[in-house]
Amino acid sequence: MRTLLLALALASAASADPEVLGQILDSEGRDGGVIEFPILKLRSPEDLDGTPVMVKTDRSGRFSVRLAPGPWRLGDIRKPLERDRKLFEANYARDLLEIGNEETYDIGFVKLEKTGTYVAGAVKRGGKPVAGVAVEVFDAAAGTVTGVKATTDASGRYEMSMNEVRGPQALVLTVVEGEGQSFARGAVDLWKPATVDLELPAQYAELMVDLSAPEETWVYFHPKGDAAPYVLHKLRAGTKAAIPGFAPGGWTVTAVCNGAQVDAEVTVPAAAPVALALPAGPRHRVEGKVTIQGAPADFDWSRAAVLAKPAGAASPGYLWAPLSRAGSFVFPGLAAGKYELSVATGRRHEAMRWFAPAKSAVAQAVFELTAPRSVDLTLRAADLK
Repeated sequence: MRTLLLALALASAASADPEVLGQILDSEGRDGGVIEFPILKLRSPEDLDGTPVMVKTDRSGRFSVRLAPGPWRLGDIRKPLERDRKLFEANYARDLLEIGNEETYDIGFVKLEKTGTYVAGAVKRGGKPVAGVAVEVFDAAAGTVTGVKATTDASGRYEMSMNEVRGPQALVLTVVEGEGQSFARGAVDLWKPATVDLELPAQYAELMVDLSAPEETWVYFHPKGDAAPYVLHKLRAGTKAAIPGFAPGGWTVTAVCNGAQVDAEVTVPAAAPVALALPAGPRHRVEGKVTIQGAPADFDWSRAAVLAKPAGAASPGYLWAPLSRAGSFVFPGLAAGKYELSVATGRRHEAMRWFAPAKSAVAQAVFELTAPRSVDLTLRAADLK
């Protein structure tokens, strides 16, 4: 009988699924503590999702689980902070685990990272809370909402998680109403929540624009102090237009037409139309090459551009030329005048035809254009800050 029991025990051990071991570490590399998370059974190694098997770590973050041979993935691991349960450490890597017939698989350490933050605030009109309105995160450079939003409660308050935040960044929130749109600006950082309140106007205003230009013109509107376009209208040459939906305050109007740019400052409601006059004279080709001394071998030239800002303009990035991998650039035509030429790295917004500079350096402070020109620009990689 004893021999039979031993044989059955050995057979059972031989048929047991492999044991998978590991340990969760927090973002500081310390023991991760007690966390419950899924490991996903996949149909094939290419799958990203599957049937979850829940695993719970001990107080040191260690875990052990038996998994059948085949492809598995770690599921999303999230650990709320004790000091603020709305903030998380997380691991979303979904590493592939290919389990065979070995008795034990030690996957080692799985490290969590700081992730995201949240923003909260209140929406009021005339000092009174406004309930039931959607507060949305607005991508000012693209002129659109991002899909991250929250609805105000009975006291006019809202709160929304922002899990994609990885560092300091500007934040614009908006409320869209039937008569117009309001904005509020702030800033967030990883694990640093923000408070942004929005005051809705009692009444939105229309802005009159009197445009003098040789052809169709792109007219951008952005709150004073922010170079990014919030609203875009395409106007025909010689247009006098009434554009509705503006919240009272300071605005900058930027008009761009075939290599020419003009800016105007206005306070809404405005007593008179905003006059925008773009020159009808000849345009001149400008070409050249940019040399960035000390640029790393993997420098991403596709994210770099030369910006031409007309003298007296407040808003860069509306006249720009991309850089080739060799550093060459071409402006097919710029209006005669004086410019400041900068080299920038950042993001192109094709729908807005605007280049959002993240890092930039002035390469030529005064560039006077009266005829086609070739110009070479040199700067140090350290200057791009």
